[in-house]
Amino acid sequence: MDITTASRAVLHELGDSLPEAEIATAERFLTSISKGPIGPKFAESIRRGLAETDAGDTVVWRDCAEMVEKLLD
Repeated sequence: MDITTASRAVLHELGDSLPEAEIATAERFLTSISKGPIGPKFAESIRRGLAETDAGDTVVWRDCAEMVEKLLD
């Protein structure tokens, strides 16, 4: 299995684990980033979030919709 296949498998598992109420928001987020290049502000937001997660920091969101709103601002 190559990295692309493995990554797709992980994404499928994550999607399957989402609560039903969050599926539409996850779809909105994935659709927004699949439309083409993302802007520098959004890219930096993603990088910052990944770095915080890697460092063990957490950000508490009420739900996925709130997270997407903050990321897409």
